[in-house]
Amino acid sequence: RPLPVPVQGTRDHHPAHVVLRDRLLATAIACFKRHGAAPLDTPVLELRETLVGQYGEGAKLIYELQDQGGELLALRYDL
Repeated sequence: RPLPVPVQGTRDHHPAHVVLRDRLLATAIACFKRHGAAPLDTPVLELRETLVGQYGEGAKLIYELQDQGGELLALRYDL
């Protein structure tokens, strides 16, 4: 049975690299928390109209797409 082909523009990561990445991220998070940082979780995709209203001229920097239902979405350029 052939391995599934990743979607174009994405890639699979080797398990050893994922373990290393997770350890590095955990170390950075622990350091931030020690110094009083608060966690922040923001959506990756938002409605296009919301982002265009927030960024104004920066709206040229958002990546626009459409979901399967026809909803216009956008990826924030800072993500």
